[in-house]
Amino acid sequence: MAIFLDDKPVQLAGANLAELIASATQDLANDGRVVVEVMVDGDVLSADQMRQRKDSPLEDAQVHLVSADPAALAVSTLYQVREQLPQATTLHEQAAEFLQQDNPTEALKTLAEVIGVWMQTQEAVLGSAGVVGLGLDQVKVDDVPMSDFTDELIKQLQGLKDLIVAGDTVALADTLAYEWPPIVDRWDALIGELIKAIEDM
Repeated sequence: MAIFLDDKPVQLAGANLAELIASATQDLANDGRVVVEVMVDGDVLSADQMRQRKDSPLEDAQVHLVSADPAALAVSTLYQVREQLPQATTLHEQAAEFLQQDNPTEALKTLAEVIGVWMQTQEAVLGSAGVVGLGLDQVKVDDVPMSDFTDELIKQLQGLKDLIVAGDTVALADTLAYEWPPIVDRWDALIGELIKAIEDM
């Protein structure tokens, strides 16, 4: 088995993927870095694939591990998510217009994209805070912990789903057109505060 860490050949203890990553994590700890990407025989593994293959023997596999500074990784991820927020605004407007035009099929397609953007946003926020060991209750906007806003977002998305299930297209269009623009602005500010909190650590 050939093992590379940041393109350099290394010797790591472990017969399976989980053991190799644990060994690499231990070696990287002194430098304050973490493993952020795993490639086996040229294929980058997703989180699900890593969970599925964590106990499988690697034998003659070629394993490439990539590391990064957690804070730099978190900030980079948050900037990318923040750049997606204008897309959420556009999707909200498009979905509302489709509903007003009595085109529920296109509206639902657009709403699926909307919900996808917001789920990615929440996952990025939770993951970025987690990787640097920062509790979201430590980051406050207008004296409100960020954890409250992440909980509220889940309720707001559930509200959209409830309106979809109920078939209340008028209320859904109004909600998207009038209630969600301020939510986008709030999350832009929230992510900005989280970036600042991580950079100040």
